Amino acid sequence: MFGFKKKQGPTIGVEINSDSISLMQLEKTRVGIEVIRFACLPAPANTVREGLVTDPQAVGAVIMSLLEDSGIPASGPMPTMNMSIPAQSAVIRLMPVPTGMPPDELAEVVTQEATNHVPFPINDANLDWSLMPATERTDPDGVRRVDVILAAVQRSIIETCWRTADSAGVRLGRVEVSSLSAIRGLALSGHDSPDKVSMVVNIRQDATDINIVRSAMPLFGRSVIIGIETLTEAVSRSLEVDFDQALDLLPEISLFGRPPKDDRSGQAAQVARTIFSDITDELERSLEFYESQVGDVRVDEIVLTGPGCMLQNLDQYVSSRMGHKAAYGNAMKDLVFDETLVVERMQPILASLVGSSIDPVWNPTFTVDLDLNKEGRLPHLFDERKTQVLDEERELPPWFRPGLAAGAAILVLAFLAWSYLVYLELPGKSQEAEGLSNKIVEAKHDLTKISSLKTTNAHLDTRRKVLTYLINKSRRWSPYLRVIAENTPRDVQIE
Repeated sequence: MFGFKKKQGPTIGVEINSDSISLMQLEKTRVGIEVIRFACLPAPANTVREGLVTDPQAVGAVIMSLLEDSGIPASGPMPTMNMSIPAQSAVIRLMPVPTGMPPDELAEVVTQEATNHVPFPINDANLDWSLMPATERTDPDGVRRVDVILAAVQRSIIETCWRTADSAGVRLGRVEVSSLSAIRGLALSGHDSPDKVSMVVNIRQDATDINIVRSAMPLFGRSVIIGIETLTEAVSRSLEVDFDQALDLLPEISLFGRPPKDDRSGQAAQVARTIFSDITDELERSLEFYESQVGDVRVDEIVLTGPGCMLQNLDQYVSSRMGHKAAYGNAMKDLVFDETLVVERMQPILASLVGSSIDPVWNPTFTVDLDLNKEGRLPHLFDERKTQVLDEERELPPWFRPGLAAGAAILVLAFLAWSYLVYLELPGKSQEAEGLSNKIVEAKHDLTKISSLKTTNAHLDTRRKVLTYLINKSRRWSPYLRVIAENTPRDVQIE
């Protein structure tokens, strides 16, 4: 009525990896898109596996610490958390459809096609899809077509995201695929040209996402289960050190053009080249498969992003292996931020986080925005599966039992007071009111009688006055009338 609106909390992006959890908040200001908050903390051991959260409470506690470290007050409005899930956990398909289809008909076609492509029950899936205008074309049969990108994920994965958000004290916002959020983040830094075809390689902890992209739209994509965890385990075995020591050693490894500083670094570099040789082989296979579908494709640039960019001279190594120009994809290149907050070597790692943090409408070009949480949290009645248990049993706070006893006592007192009023006080008052009502009726009856007597007395008084007048006026004639009456025969009637 008065135009008051509830104040909304900040929107943040959160990236969850097996080694770290990062938070970022962006705002659009007069000077551009600005990094308002950024924080990063190590992930607890065994809480994230293959890119998916396995311990929502532990991960939620870390996110809560990130909120505190970045200056977001716990007492303020609830923040909204956007996040991404690993591409290999989702089903992503491109489907050609005729252009100009009505939205309701298009939605029906896409849903029907999803039942043919999704390898799990469609009722147990979260879906989203989007048209990709850059793919519009005329087929050999003369029909104008455009590609629709469809993403599907098991609902239990989204429920785990909700449980993580609950533990962190935030509301879950968008949930998207890591490869698509990385492409959106890179679109901010100029990797959205309609005239260029790029291969975006997002080297994550648990896997590597490979996408062939034009105009910030994925024309082809796949994920291979080779990532930084694979490299770290190989270095750990080769050098006979533990996993954490091997992980700390990775930023010192140079893949190309620089001699190792010692034998240990040389051995680690050789292991790294073996792993990245496997990755570049997968890049070549992906390109060959895509060309077998659409014909010859000229890749203008290979864009590298993700945690794998921590290794030195990765771009030169990939370029020499693939025969294509390779460069780091720095999604923060055109953002406004304190360079002491995010060091230069870390910036190419954050493309997916930037993509989750940004509002899609801020992007200068169209990007694919799939939200696997667009339906919100759905109820699962009578479902006892572990993924549907929203919260585990917690220890009761010390005030709970006394408070419960006090509440029960107040409830009993209220019931006794109600019983007294209903069964004792109110019946007596009801009888008293009924007696007063009867007396009022009798009084009304007496008043009616008194009014009738008053009217009768008024009539009698009037008659009395008439008779008195007649008697007083007729006294002088009475002797004559008496004589006449006495002398008149009985049979004669005088008029």
